[in-house]
Formats: sequence, structure tokens, C-alpha cells
Amino acid sequence: MYVWHIGEDFTIITVWVDDLLIYATTIKLRDKARADIECEWEVTDLGKPTKIIGIKITRTLDSIMISSL
Repeated sequence: MYVWHIGEDFTIITVWVDDLLIYATTIKLRDKARADIECEWEVTDLGKPTKIIGIKITRTLDSIMISSL
């Protein structure tokens, strides 16, 4: 896991083998992190995650819930 702070805002990048999840407090920071990664490596965006390493991810308008599969 990598954490990048800029003032009050931050980006968290989690890595599992060749999969990444990017979490950010702003869309601008998320896009910057993604652009920086794409400058170094070939990237395929698989969209919003629904599961990763045995964790189910459920999103609603006002929350993100995680649970075991």
C-alpha cells in the first residue's frame, strides 16, 4: 500500500500482484495517480471493483461496504 498526501487530501494505492486499487479524496488526485502510473506501465482499467482477494465490495450512493465472499 502506498499513501500520497497533499495537504488535507490523500491518495491510497493498494497493490496485489498485478492488480491496483486507487482511492483518493478528490477526482483530480485519483486522475493524477492514474496518469503517473500509466506513464510507467501499461494499464487496463477494469472499472469499479466488485471483489478483490476474497473481499466483496458493494457501493451505494452514500457508502462503500466490504464483506467476505
